[in-house]
Order: sequence, then C-alpha cells, then structure tokens
Amino acid sequence: MKADHQQTKIEPPIAFASNRLVLLVLLGLTLLRTAAVAISPLELGVDEAQYWLWSQSPDFGYFTKPPLIAWIIGAAHWAFGHSAMAVRLPACWLQLATALVLWQTASWLYGPRAGRLTALIWISLPAVGLGSFLISTDTPLLLAIALALLALAGSVCGKIPRARAMIYAGIALGVGMLAKYAALYGLFGFMLIWASGRHHPNPIIQGRHLLLIIAACLITVSPNLIWNVMHDFSTMRHLGDNANLAKQTHDIRQILIFLIGQAGVAGPLVFFLMLGIIFAARREKHAGWLVWMAVPVIGLISLQAYLSEANANWAMAAYPALSVWLGGWLGSDGAQKTLLRLQRKWLGIAAVGLNFTLTIGLLLATMAGSLGSLTPASDPLRRLRGWQALAQDIEPHLAAHQASRIIADRRATAALLSWHFHGQDVTIMIHDRDGMPSNHFEANHSWQNRAGSPLLVLSGSSTPPIMPPIKWQGSPSQSKIMIGRNKSRDLYIHKGIE
Repeated sequence: MKADHQQTKIEPPIAFASNRLVLLVLLGLTLLRTAAVAISPLELGVDEAQYWLWSQSPDFGYFTKPPLIAWIIGAAHWAFGHSAMAVRLPACWLQLATALVLWQTASWLYGPRAGRLTALIWISLPAVGLGSFLISTDTPLLLAIALALLALAGSVCGKIPRARAMIYAGIALGVGMLAKYAALYGLFGFMLIWASGRHHPNPIIQGRHLLLIIAACLITVSPNLIWNVMHDFSTMRHLGDNANLAKQTHDIRQILIFLIGQAGVAGPLVFFLMLGIIFAARREKHAGWLVWMAVPVIGLISLQAYLSEANANWAMAAYPALSVWLGGWLGSDGAQKTLLRLQRKWLGIAAVGLNFTLTIGLLLATMAGSLGSLTPASDPLRRLRGWQALAQDIEPHLAAHQASRIIADRRATAALLSWHFHGQDVTIMIHDRDGMPSNHFEANHSWQNRAGSPLLVLSGSSTPPIMPPIKWQGSPSQSKIMIGRNKSRDLYIHKGIE
C-alpha cells in the first residue's frame, strides 16, 4: 500500500519533466531555425519567389499548384514585410506544429514515451530540417496528413466519436489537397484501410465512414476544383506533365537511386528502421493500418521512378505514419533485444542522435549560406545566390534606356527579378515562343508587343534573340555573377525598342 502510494506520487513529475524537456528541445530547435532564416545570406529559390508572386494576387488556384502555399506566404508577407525571412518564416513553425500533432497521435496509440520519441524523430528528419528553411508545398501538406492521422487515431482509441473523426480526417485531407495534390495518397491510404478491414467484425473504417471522409475532403477542396474547371484544368494538367510518363525509361536503377534518396530524406538509420513496419504489420494492431498510410506511397513513387523519374521528396507523404510507427516501436520496450542484439532504446538513441547531428550541420550551413569544405563540385546552394546582384546590374540599364519592361530568359530569372523589383514600376515578362504556356509566367506574364516601348531583354547569348518586332539598340552588356566556387551566372542585357 505504501509502495503504491509512493509510486503514484513519483510517476507524474517524471512524466511531466520528460514532456517538458522534449517540448524545450522542439521549441529550441525551432527558434534556432527561425534565427537561421533571419540571418542566412541565401536568397529565395525560384519556387519560393513564384509562390510569393502568386500571393500578391489571391486566388483559389494557380497554374502549377493549389493555393494554400500562396495564402500562407501572403499572410506572412503582410505581417512581416518584404523580406526572405517573411516568406520562409512559416515553414519551421508549421514543422513544429506537425511534430506536436504526431506526438499526440503516437501518445494515443502507443503511450506517452512513444509520443515524445515520435516528435523527436519528426523534428530531426533531414528533410524536415531542409523544409524548415525552404518553404514548399510539402510543409502544409505534411501538417494536414498528420491531422488526418490524429483524427483516425482518435477514432481507433475511442478519443473521438467515429463519424466525427472521419469528418475531421476528410477536412484535413481536403486542406492538404489545397496545399498539394499528393494529399490524395492519404485518401488512398484510408481507402486501403477500409478495403483491408471490410470482412473484419470491427473494422477501423466502415463504408459509410469512408463516404464521410471523401465528402468532407471534396467539400473542403471544392473551391480549387471549381477554379480548375474554369481554367481548363491547368493545375491538374501540370501534375500529369510532372509525372513525365510520356518519356518512359523502364530503368530499374532509378528505383535504387530513389530508395537511397530516402535515406537522405529520413536519415540512414531512421529509414532502415522505418522499413520494419512491413514486418510488424501482421502482428501489431496499429502497424496493420499505419502501413497502408505509408508503404503504398513509397511503392507508387518507386514505380514512377522505374517508369520515368522521381524526386526523393515525392514520397514525403509516407513519413508522418512511418514516424508514428517508429516512435511506437522504439518506445514500446526499451530493454528488448533486436537488431544486432541491441536494445531498442540504444537503437533509438543512435538513430535520432545521428539525425540531430545531420540537422545541426544543416542548420549551420543555412546560417552560413555555405557547405564549407563539404561543398561538392556542383554546389546545391548556387541557385540561392546572385539574384539581388543581377537586379543591381540591371537597374542602371533601366534608367539609361528609360525602360520599365524586362523580358527574362527563363522562369527562374523572371520569378526572382519580380521579387527584387517589388514596389518599383518594373514589369517582368517572359517570351512564350510556341504559344503553349508551360509555366505560370508564360500563362500570365507573357510578353505582348507594345509599339515604341523601350525594354531590356535578358539572354544567355551575346547575340540578340530572334524577336522581329524589336529593334536592337547598341551592344549588349554582360552581367557576370559568381554563385559558386567555380561557377558564375552569365547573362547578357540587350536593349531594344518594340
């Protein structure tokens, strides 16, 4: 009796202290990531600049992506002003929110220790570290998928009434589709959970519940669906173009390259351990449905890699479920012997510790704006340098030629110049040579001849591009900007009269 009383007295403070410590780690890392965003010399990437440009014209859809990323960036830009920090700031805090949601999900399914481990696994994933610095459509998508998982976990554990949980899950997936159509993987996972349990006496998802999920999802994403109908399904067509299935390679080596890339996305040891869900699915209750939210995603993208090509981040939708399962597995019995006769707790310490090491290294690299001595011959950060210098090179030519219109050589240049000339009377355009728009600028900022108007045209060649209505004036000037150790961005600035 006395021992029981002492146990009851001691346990809560330990649990509270553990929760508080993990929360401090999550918050501390997020604050460091915020500092990295604030002080980094790295400029916006092309996609970030384009998302920002979209945010200046709020809509329910855009040429290549659904609207949520533009809404988020637009709100941050309005609140914090015109700076790269404002554009990127939501990323690390959305990742923190995802970690907290997954913490609660794993706590419901596997217990408090599993919840804490899951949060640490998520926040330390290398892809999450990169996604906390560069904002992308994956960032809100992953939070939405995590919320859908939380709703389903709440239903499974009796924390949320089943019908209400399914509506919540459908809304979350609908919001995810407003971020990126890869949220369909989540909906596909729910369908697989339903199909696999149809003949079970107490299925996790019944047919009527699946209909609730689909209905709630469609209602939530309906503004974007209507926008697509009104704009010739431009976003959906771009999704098909991205898959690039018209140029099939049937190269099995691409599957291997894609899977090796997942070790970079999740961390080498963490990804290896995550694959254990395949073996646990038959004997462990929650793994039996979590596996449907994860493994099919990796399988489908592996098939895509075989047929054509696939980027490593295309499978990110699998990782919320994989993180929850791994947190549950590592937290279930820390003393149990497993791989190489190591205890699970030591495997967890090694896996998460390695990822935190990679995360801190990435954090320092983003703060410094350089990989230092680890910089490869093809510096991956080169695309985030030199755009402001290009704008400064162009400014005197605009003044001398009395021009306010620039035709950029490509989408990346157009997006970044739009960012750097924000608030000035300068129009950035692109030349749609075949009349078939393949990007946002060709569709919405295509050059239209304005007789007698002076303009600048950027080109990678010293020879003026063939644009018959334009009469070229004088010799071109060159902008040569170093963006890497042995790499420069060279553009010629041609002056002309339309």
